[in-house]
Amino acid sequence: MTAARLGTFDAEKWWRPTDLATLPAIPRTGSDDAVAAMDELLAGFCSPGDRLITRHPMTASVRDGLAAAGITFDHIVVEAPHEPFERNVSRDLVADFVVEPYAVLAETAQLTTLLPDNDVVAEVNSKTWSNTLAQELELPGTGTVVRSVAELSAAVSRLPSAIVKDPYGVSGRAALVVESPGVLRAIERTLTKQDKRIELVVQEKYAVERDFSAHVLISRDGTWRHRGIQVMTNRGLRHMGSSPATPDFSEFLADRGYLSVIDSVAEALVQAGYFGPVGVDSMLLRDGTLVPVLEINARQSLGLLSLVLNERFATPAHLSQVELTVPPGSGISSLVQALADIRYTGGEREGVLVLNGSTLAAPGGRVYFALMSHQPDALRQRVLDAVAAAGITVRGVAHAA
Repeated sequence: MTAARLGTFDAEKWWRPTDLATLPAIPRTGSDDAVAAMDELLAGFCSPGDRLITRHPMTASVRDGLAAAGITFDHIVVEAPHEPFERNVSRDLVADFVVEPYAVLAETAQLTTLLPDNDVVAEVNSKTWSNTLAQELELPGTGTVVRSVAELSAAVSRLPSAIVKDPYGVSGRAALVVESPGVLRAIERTLTKQDKRIELVVQEKYAVERDFSAHVLISRDGTWRHRGIQVMTNRGLRHMGSSPATPDFSEFLADRGYLSVIDSVAEALVQAGYFGPVGVDSMLLRDGTLVPVLEINARQSLGLLSLVLNERFATPAHLSQVELTVPPGSGISSLVQALADIRYTGGEREGVLVLNGSTLAAPGGRVYFALMSHQPDALRQRVLDAVAAAGITVRGVAHAA
């Protein structure tokens, strides 16, 4: 049966209890708008006949590029000024489809009875839940859950360098590196002023050799299957890209018992009442320590998108993003035109596949693309050269692992 694909990408914001105190915020211009437009990326999951529902129209240049690679779908726009936009989607729009959301929210659950309970989904996506599970499994790399300013201060003081995480933070948002007394004092002041319930995870800031993620699909009957492993490229605490793990690295992880740990995570999720896609963020440290469970994302993810594209095409897919500054009058069509000579059109040929960006306009924004190549670094340089030649400035780009 065909699928209706939709979703709010900052689902963690809506899972987060309203009575929790927040960490000091780092302002990010345009961040909310960029996240709101990311639902366009769900096109990468679509098969012919699927229905994609987004909050913004998709430009012809993006849709045509996807179609040239064989990605086609029925598209409907549901304008929604407020998050989560699923509350504006009627049951009629998804009546003849299997609903495949980016993440399960209360509003998504109202569209179908074939999704896990949204309260369960919110619980298992908490970093508190994943940290507790990792402790129960006696895994390395766990943190400390703190519930007061005094506990926070004590936990940070025991570490040479610490990261303080909101239990529902994502991709570096609501996570602060504490490497000086001044940063800790700022956090303490912010928490004290709010007079709200405190729940944070304090973790050591590790020297990381490699970030990666395992992906599992849990069925409604409680069985699961491994989808694959993606190596992640991060800039600071922020996800910038994903690539398929090499056979050697996958074998190395299997020899270390990694897949058995992922099975234990899947079993715990089943016992909690969850089913659906799961991504488990993991790390290999420079000293050789394997941290199998850093966080659990019981939803779809960018790593899963990269994996699906890699499964779908004969050429390896490397997901990447760029932050662009564009001149007045330019936008996504200008970017797509700049990349026309290296556009991916399916099969074993190489090229770049622009995945989103319909809202791109001056002064700039974020665009995701897939480098379809056995040599992504060389292709990436061709992308950057073509973009620069079109008068568009790249502010940030991920490099393949």
